[in-house]
Amino acid sequence: MISLDGYHMGLNDSRTTNKVQMWNTWPVKTTETVEHMIGWVAEVARRAPGGKLNHVVFRCHGRPAYLQCGAGISRADTAKFSAWAGLVDKIWFSACLVAYITPGTTATAGAACGPGPASGDGNLFCSEIAKAAQCYVVAATELQVIGRNRVLPYGKLDTFEGLVLSYGPSGNVTWSHRYPSTYNMAAPGGPDNYYSNPD
Repeated sequence: MISLDGYHMGLNDSRTTNKVQMWNTWPVKTTETVEHMIGWVAEVARRAPGGKLNHVVFRCHGRPAYLQCGAGISRADTAKFSAWAGLVDKIWFSACLVAYITPGTTATAGAACGPGPASGDGNLFCSEIAKAAQCYVVAATELQVIGRNRVLPYGKLDTFEGLVLSYGPSGNVTWSHRYPSTYNMAAPGGPDNYYSNPD
């Protein structure tokens, strides 16, 4: 597992049965706008000791360059994250495929990741958010498997699957790590049986 230090906030979208538990945890409804999500996180950060959050975690379904959190977050929204500049040190996208670059349309994401745009440049999406928020952004390029109806321990993230990238405040990739992938490792019975890396 990945342990997050300091003060952190988790946004758990209502469509995923897997949840994170953070210093401040918000169950996000499907009607929440991007503007409201960004504004509320900024408010929580200002009220945190030291006036900022060390980590913000999005736990939701994802697609390339898209987060199914609230009403949805796409590349059209990346500049709005400038409201977090100086308030957030690192953003974690605990979601499938967010940093993946899709060449046109694809079915790679699979039904398990939920609805969303069929194509997008996940690299630019993450880079633009990191630059706007002036912080680090961590996202995966592949399917992620947490389990079903799982609540993670306080301040923890589960181990990623596949290639994970970190983007810095300049928008550049600052590090990458390749965990074992879950692709082509599904057991009979559907997407809930994909291979998950041990925590």
